[in-house]
Amino acid sequence: MKKVILDKRLEALGKQANELSIICDIELGLIVLTPRENNAFVWPSLIQAKDSVKNYLASINKGNLEKLERHDHHLKKIVDAQEKYIYKIEKMVEQKEMEKLFNQLVKAEKRVDELLDITETKGLLKLFAVKRSKLDERKKTTE
Repeated sequence: MKKVILDKRLEALGKQANELSIICDIELGLIVLTPRENNAFVWPSLIQAKDSVKNYLASINKGNLEKLERHDHHLKKIVDAQEKYIYKIEKMVEQKEMEKLFNQLVKAEKRVDELLDITETKGLLKLFAVKRSKLDERKKTTE
């Protein structure tokens, strides 16, 4: 019973594939492998399917592959640039957060023992080092 239903559905699928190929003016083929069987449903025919695959493979020439490689290389450059930009933005956000935290500490809005985690402490230490070096530079220029 299931085999009969499958055969009818595959026949209907073949008719729809034929209509689609005519409407869209494309070459279309179907290969349906059924479980537990050694044969396959091939539409329109096995010979036409083989010819279509051969024609497709022949159409891919070396020039197209080189073109794809150039596009791939270009896309990798774009992705690398985006990753660098995202990294810079993340660093800027981190620096702004540390400056905000620094200002809260200076204005006594927050205490040192209220720092949430080690990353805040490390970030503040880096910020202190930067501010200290700027102060030292100003001191040297005024002297």
